[in-house]
Amino acid sequence: MILTNFKGIRSIEVNFDPEVTNIFGDNATGKSTMMDAFLWTLFGKDSQNRADFNIKTLDANGKALPKLEHEVVVVLSVDGVETVFRRCYKENWVKKRGTAKEVMDGHSVDYFVDDVPYGKREYDAKVSAICPEQLFRQITNPAYFPSLRMQEQRKMLFEIVGGDITNTDVFDELITIGNKDLYTPLINALNSGKTLDEYKKQVVSQKNRIKGEVADIPGRIEENNRNMPEEEDWVALSSDIETKENQIKEYDSLIADKSKADEEEAARRRVVRRQIDDRYECIEGLKRKVKKDSNVEHDKWYSDLSAKESSISNMNTDIRYLENKLLTLNNSLTEYQSQRNKLLEEYSTICSKQFVADNSHLVCPTCNRAFEGEDYNNKLQEMQDAFQTNKSNRLNDNIKKGTALKTKIEDLQKQVHDIELAIKEKKNLLSTLEGEKQQLQNSEPKAVDVIVLIEKNAEYISLKKEIEALESSLKTEYTPADVSEYTDAKKSLQSDIYALKERLSKKEQIERTQQRINELQSQLSTMQQQVADFEQIEATILDFMKSKVALVDKRINSAFSYVQFRMFDTQVDGTEFDTCECMVDGTPYSDLNTAAKMNAGIDIINAICRAKGVTAPIWLDNRESVCNLISCKSQIINLFVERGAKLTIQ
Repeated sequence: MILTNFKGIRSIEVNFDPEVTNIFGDNATGKSTMMDAFLWTLFGKDSQNRADFNIKTLDANGKALPKLEHEVVVVLSVDGVETVFRRCYKENWVKKRGTAKEVMDGHSVDYFVDDVPYGKREYDAKVSAICPEQLFRQITNPAYFPSLRMQEQRKMLFEIVGGDITNTDVFDELITIGNKDLYTPLINALNSGKTLDEYKKQVVSQKNRIKGEVADIPGRIEENNRNMPEEEDWVALSSDIETKENQIKEYDSLIADKSKADEEEAARRRVVRRQIDDRYECIEGLKRKVKKDSNVEHDKWYSDLSAKESSISNMNTDIRYLENKLLTLNNSLTEYQSQRNKLLEEYSTICSKQFVADNSHLVCPTCNRAFEGEDYNNKLQEMQDAFQTNKSNRLNDNIKKGTALKTKIEDLQKQVHDIELAIKEKKNLLSTLEGEKQQLQNSEPKAVDVIVLIEKNAEYISLKKEIEALESSLKTEYTPADVSEYTDAKKSLQSDIYALKERLSKKEQIERTQQRINELQSQLSTMQQQVADFEQIEATILDFMKSKVALVDKRINSAFSYVQFRMFDTQVDGTEFDTCECMVDGTPYSDLNTAAKMNAGIDIINAICRAKGVTAPIWLDNRESVCNLISCKSQIINLFVERGAKLTIQ
């Protein structure tokens, strides 16, 4: 690796040992800079995963030295083939227009692979083809994996051991130690797409719901027992009801016999009233006929007078319509005549206009010098022609508008004349109609007294006598039959029957209540069995979870020699939940000392490298704090802090 003007290092070349390289130095001598340079060359970030860290070399005052190119060259050996990666960061200095001094105008980054220029995207693709950045950080930094979120750690661990533990794996383990039929509901649920947690929540919810209903059923059975009526002699009650119903039929027969005469008298009276109504209807028809026959002449006169008044009203309406239309036409005519007068004034004004040369237009538009000689005459003639053309166009436009107005005025004058004649004719006709109306009013025929004619009519007199005779027949006194004794006895029997039926209805109530009690007892038995079934399923879920925990722990931890992982933890209620805690001899990673943490990270790196089939240089910062390092197939670069020492590479 070759560094040029990178952070505090002006120039250095390092040849790394394929197995172990030790870098010594006091704080701030450049040890971490070496690691930053390596990562920046490949990924554009430092060891803290920052892309915006300061690369430039600073002077004694802490200011960046200008116009320096900051470059790192890294030579990688990949499967025995060397590849040279070079990244160069530089300032862009330009001299802007109108200035003599150069100014900085941003920065640029150049990329090279084996001294061939690359674009950023192609360069990143070349690096990623060797080892993607995420994987690179996992296998080069012992502290990287433990810093990931629990979910990311679990995902990576399952990738290391060849995938997650499947439900089939767990069931195969369970079936070898238990009854296969016990796990059938759980197998079917998980095969349908439900997660274990979803199915567990469903089972618990259903069990609790049924247990709630089970607790309520004994109370409902007891309530039905309390509300059940006492038994009676149902046969005797039915016999009493039948006897009393037969007695009611006997009273109905007696009442019908005595009521027959009343019904016949009522029918006779209805017939008489219909006959009276028929005769009154005949009288009304007779009145209408007499009135019509006696006033034929007067009705004709009234009809003629009404027709004449209608004609007069229609004529007045026509006259008002024509007068309103005439007013509108006269207003339009006045407006058009006013417009025509304005056009005539405008015509006179245009004709009186004479050409006057504007000297401001007789100069060159480029140099503002006055035209002379032929140029002056040509420009003046051009201005005169333009004036005459404009004047002619305006006169033609004025004449065109005036001609159109003249046509409209003549048309309106003709309409005014025609309407005035029409109004005059209708007023003459109106005068004639009003005279004819007056003659009709003066010749009204005398009306006939209809009432006198009707009272003298023989048919009317005959109908009146028939009505008097019929009304007299309705005044005959009649005493209805007395059936109150039978009616009272019948009501008493009906009341007794109602009371007996009320008592008899308790039999059906007892039967319904007993049937409901039987249903509740059957439902209680069924639900108790359902609760037991759900509790059995809960037991199989617990077995499944415990078996899965054991399988996951066994498979994951088989990939490591120094660390173990706890993949599940237990809640207060005994429920297992996902976790991912790295431990060494039972001690959590967070409580380990520096040496144990570094060895744990290397053990994890070894497992990842075996799973992915790739190794990369591991940078071990603060290496002086670790005495014994576990074995590792990766290239190791140790960074040792040595008080007072300059940067030394061995």
